[in-house]
Amino acid sequence: MVRLFGVDIPNPNVKLEETKRTKKRKKTTRLFGQEIVPARRKSAIKKTRSSSPPLSPAPLPFPLLQMIHNMEGKDLLFVIRKILERSDTAIDQNRFFVPKSEVLWGLLSEAEKTAVKGGGGLGVVVVDPKGGKYDMKLKYWKSLNMIVLNSGWREFIKDNELEAEVDCAEVWCFRAESKLCLAFNVKRQLLPVINI
Repeated sequence: MVRLFGVDIPNPNVKLEETKRTKKRKKTTRLFGQEIVPARRKSAIKKTRSSSPPLSPAPLPFPLLQMIHNMEGKDLLFVIRKILERSDTAIDQNRFFVPKSEVLWGLLSEAEKTAVKGGGGLGVVVVDPKGGKYDMKLKYWKSLNMIVLNSGWREFIKDNELEAEVDCAEVWCFRAESKLCLAFNVKRQLLPVINI
């Protein structure tokens, strides 16, 4: 049916148009000798790569929020979520790979980027879910093209009793006295997750 001047008119002209892959029905109507093709409606649903929407981060625990407040932290921003892998919790490795490093990279100033790429790394304060503070280094590993957090990660793992494939870390970024700080909220999964 086509609505013209408020009147529904049946559409007798329905053509089949073949393409290489499929057959499409194309609805057309002639009006004053011209073919009229109705405009295609856009979906109201935004298409994403995954079928499920991304999970929103969990609320931050009170001790963590209290420490951020005590440090006069500003511009709190969610960065990433990661299920801890065995290499993240291995005591002998003492490092945390930051996935999707471009998110964190975009928050750094030019001077901070230079420090991260330099041999010594960028000093950051990391706050755990209990409100504990740790001094760590944020470094860029060129060989893996990844940002890592180390120099204090081992103590963070021990103090928070983190387990691989069971704990999910949500990393937040904020600034205290213009210094970059990271806040970790850790959620324990009920069932272990196996990364394949």
